[in-house]
Amino acid sequence: MKVVTTPTQLLEGFPVGPHDTTTCQHCEYRLYEGDRVTVLASRPADTDRWAIYRPYCVACSPDTITEPTRGCTELLAECRLGTRADLPTQQTRVVALEPEIQDSSPPSNRAAESEAIPIPDR
Repeated sequence: MKVVTTPTQLLEGFPVGPHDTTTCQHCEYRLYEGDRVTVLASRPADTDRWAIYRPYCVACSPDTITEPTRGCTELLAECRLGTRADLPTQQTRVVALEPEIQDSSPPSNRAAESEAIPIPDR
């Protein structure tokens, strides 16, 4: 079953980084619950799974997606970090709260078809 959702709804509560620590992709500053960050979420065209690959601190936050990844839909969003607890396993995760989409990139944005490598005739 597929569910239709907005990018903001998708990112609300989405895990950011490993189970207990998250660092800025650029400067490696450790990010904590309550910090404002920018995250880059990505989904390859051949799957329905999203992931947040790049969290950035306020000082390193990009304004736009400057180099989109071919074959991936990407979302750049500002958010606040929070913690989600799983009581039965006693584990916590850092998650995105109150996301605001700053930029997006469809899977075909990076390279035009004309940039493909030509195959010589035989």
